[in-house]
Amino acid sequence: MKLSLPANISKLRKQHAMTQEQLAEALGVTSASVSKWERGAATPELNLIAEMADLFGVSFDVIVGFRVLNGSVVALEERVHQLQREKKYDEAITEAEKALTRYPNDFRIVYRAGELYAVASIERHNKKRLLRCIELLEQSILLLSQNSDPNISEVVIQQEIAQCYLALGNHEKGLEILKKYNVGGVHNALIAFTYTGNSGFAPEDAEPYMMGAFGNIAVSAVHSMLAYANYYIKKEDYASGRDALLWLVDLLQGAKVDKKAVAYVDKVIASCCSECANLSLLLGEEEKAESYLRLAYDIAKAFDAAPTYQMRNMKFCVGDFEKATAYDALGETAVSSVVKQITQENRDKRLIQFWDKITQEDACGGAE
Repeated sequence: MKLSLPANISKLRKQHAMTQEQLAEALGVTSASVSKWERGAATPELNLIAEMADLFGVSFDVIVGFRVLNGSVVALEERVHQLQREKKYDEAITEAEKALTRYPNDFRIVYRAGELYAVASIERHNKKRLLRCIELLEQSILLLSQNSDPNISEVVIQQEIAQCYLALGNHEKGLEILKKYNVGGVHNALIAFTYTGNSGFAPEDAEPYMMGAFGNIAVSAVHSMLAYANYYIKKEDYASGRDALLWLVDLLQGAKVDKKAVAYVDKVIASCCSECANLSLLLGEEEKAESYLRLAYDIAKAFDAAPTYQMRNMKFCVGDFEKATAYDALGETAVSSVVKQITQENRDKRLIQFWDKITQEDACGGAE
């Protein structure tokens, strides 16, 4: 292992815009002592190191500069994880506790052990292990400064802790944590599920979170399927790209109470249909292209005639849904968003020809 305490004290002090005199005053020592620490001429006592770690908001290991050079921590973590994947929980827990004895302040070991206890205890309904899980996950939060995995944050760990409390039957504590760390509504679905799934709560308690969860589903579905469509288009797999868009259209249509009535999702549906027209031309299916573009026009025109960005005509709307508003970057109107799509530089000119034909037929029909 390697220790780099002198350099870390200097670096952290400067990061916090403190002079040696200011750090000395905060710790109740002389500035000469701080100077000696940073030059490596002296070593602060353990209690002073702990105070500096707290002052700078880092773990003890970080300020000391503890680093394993032989990869033993990584190997131990992977060993525990492999046993967990194989569902050899008793053996995995034995290995995890050995690793914790050797590296009690290493984030990877502590967090991996916490996750192991969570999985093992929830699958086997072991409340004692759930308490150990909470203890380890709370400890891992204190060591988060060591974490290099962008998929792990305090919000993620707090959700795992909350789920442990829910599994223990302490729904109030679990909900308290979920609400506190409900960043961007990330926990809406779990909060709503907890409220509706337990007899101690009124169904109205879940309403705000149910609306939020439904909105999250819609937004996630749109982004996910557009990502799939873009992926397949870049791969020149135009049939799969169109399938992704049509799957999204079916999903959004299915969320409407009355498929023939206007809803805010129609603007997205019109845009998807116009892109299906483009992909159909790339597949050599001219008749389908015109058909999809005609559908896009009809949906867009109907939306623009009575635009709505509220949750009207949408299923699963509970509570005060009139306050919920949808936003998009498609364009000021549904028709203009379709026109913008088909007039892009890389689009087949036949799309504009079809569009002109469709709009002229509609104008003539309206004149009659």
